[in-house]
Amino acid sequence: MEKQGKGNEADEQQLRVKMSKVLQEVEAAQAREVRPEEILKRISSYFAAEPALAIPLIDALAGVPTPQTAFLLEEMMTILHDKGSIKAIKRSLYRLRQKGVQWEQQSSHEKPILRPLQTEAPQGYVGAMDSTGSRVIIIARPRPQGRMRVYFSIVNDQEGIQRLEVTDLTKKGIKEFIGASLSSEEFPVVEVPGGYNVHLLHEAAELSQKLDKAIPLGYEEIKQELRDITWDASLPLIYQHVPEDSVKDNAQLLKESGELHKIPPFSSWFLHPDEVRPYAEAIKEAEKSHLVLTPQQKDARLSSLYQEALEGLIPAKKRLLWKRRLEEAAYILWKRGREEEASMAMSAAVDLKTSFSSLDPNPFCWNLILKSLYGLLETERGEQEQKQKSSLIVSP
Repeated sequence: MEKQGKGNEADEQQLRVKMSKVLQEVEAAQAREVRPEEILKRISSYFAAEPALAIPLIDALAGVPTPQTAFLLEEMMTILHDKGSIKAIKRSLYRLRQKGVQWEQQSSHEKPILRPLQTEAPQGYVGAMDSTGSRVIIIARPRPQGRMRVYFSIVNDQEGIQRLEVTDLTKKGIKEFIGASLSSEEFPVVEVPGGYNVHLLHEAAELSQKLDKAIPLGYEEIKQELRDITWDASLPLIYQHVPEDSVKDNAQLLKESGELHKIPPFSSWFLHPDEVRPYAEAIKEAEKSHLVLTPQQKDARLSSLYQEALEGLIPAKKRLLWKRRLEEAAYILWKRGREEEASMAMSAAVDLKTSFSSLDPNPFCWNLILKSLYGLLETERGEQEQKQKSSLIVSP
């Protein structure tokens, strides 16, 4: 009996921690003026995973006396239909009124003023980036008779929109298309809020315009079709699940981020060979040098060249580019249940907010530089050996 009591206490403590975390997310979202229905969509996954969390959270929301909280509670009635939850919602609404909170009253508890976006909410799918910064973005909006208007695009973080198409598919057709043609182990495609993908599409269009690159035909029409879909958060989506404070100044996580290159999509990320080549040539010359150096002196020379490559290949502007790439990749990992690796990626991303340290540079970027340098040297060495073999072949 004693062991069972201790187990229950541990479960209750864990539940309180989770409830506190969700409550903080709600308060942070309200501070950013995120709409109540969007907040509900974000936190509903917690209820689905842990139903026991619902009533404690509903009770705790009475301690956040804002009209947005009242609307959020009313919206909860659209997904929580058990008597206990309904009773708790009514109780919290009553407490809010007692605290002087005013909001537009609903005519019936069964039909809240803020109607759920069950049929109109767009679906979103995003793919992992390749080493050039390109990825797939899909927005699927419900249409009559069970069909979906699908907005398919490929965007690049240095060029903007590269491809944009619109078609109609069934829900089943979308899943089959993604599974058969887009998603792979190396470049998985995961589900995201549709509003976030609309935000990413507009972000890419703005980049194209800034660079004076042509935007695909049809974008303006699509922009009008999606004008009612908004995304209020300013940070990448991953920050809703892995807050900066949870990884900041975590030396162990940062150190482990260098190992991310062993898993997709990072294992396929390399710097462009044309950019890397001058630094690779310098390393090749240093290794062939006839100067008599001790192993320590040679290592110091190579480390100096690596540092030059790091600073030359990833200057401040590109450092922020790789920060965003890590943030977006972290969400892919988190969505696929790889929370530890997602935290590693976020640790590396947060570290990139500041300049590289000469003594202890960002481990992820350091290993990116090394594998790009030696990957290029190995490729060129193999090509040279192949040429030598070919030259030895004597024609009959």
